[in-house]
Amino acid sequence: MVRLYLDHLSLVDLTASEFVRVAAELGCAGVGLYISPVSMGPALDLTTDHAARRELIDAIQASRLAVGIIEPCLLREDPDWPLLERTVALAAELGGGVNCIGFDPEVSRLHDSIGRLAVMAASANIPVTVESFTLSTLRTPADALTAARAAGGNVRLTFDALHVMRSGCGWADVAALPPEMIAHVQLNDGPIVAPEDRFDEAVHGRLPPGQGEFDLAGLLAVLPPTARIAIEAPFRAPAGLSPLERGRILLESTARLFATELN
Repeated sequence: MVRLYLDHLSLVDLTASEFVRVAAELGCAGVGLYISPVSMGPALDLTTDHAARRELIDAIQASRLAVGIIEPCLLREDPDWPLLERTVALAAELGGGVNCIGFDPEVSRLHDSIGRLAVMAASANIPVTVESFTLSTLRTPADALTAARAAGGNVRLTFDALHVMRSGCGWADVAALPPEMIAHVQLNDGPIVAPEDRFDEAVHGRLPPGQGEFDLAGLLAVLPPTARIAIEAPFRAPAGLSPLERGRILLESTARLFATELN
């Protein structure tokens, strides 16, 4: 059984240090983290809040969890390069890599920005991944692959099951990617027919892996063994459940999915 990572959006109502403690109690292999503020949760700016940064580092060291992707790294028309420099520095301190999503509508400029981020990351000896997202400039896995190759260096791919499905692609498009380019895979589930509000679905309305219609067993069958597998599935849980209880639903549902696929 593969040991799973848990990505922060799954329990986005927690700060990074709270999230690490819950992931450790759940027995996860590692975590993906938000280290600067996001609109949908209480993430602190750990690149400038030294007390919160120390608390996170202490939590990771106590938990012995690995760190996967660090977010958010949003590449718009005029990226906040000082923030991105601080993000790269903290990712290096935590032992993770940075994951970027491109929102600059000018594709050539976006490719240049990814290249600049890659140079910064290389100087800190950490990897970069590019994630496709249907509401971004890089909508499909093929778009992300083109951007990663244009950037050069140690730039690979993160892809998210929901974003692949909502882009009109499928697992054949994932299988067509060079295996060595697939670094990080985010598992979640949902209905085949998308709801009207795609953003709400992405940040609040996913389903635990194995509880929807995405044929995730088919996805697992085409993934390279070197890919890091994480759960990123913020879902609408019954009222009153604790973060630990919600996280346990995600882990147990995913474990059943793997048991089915392996049998």
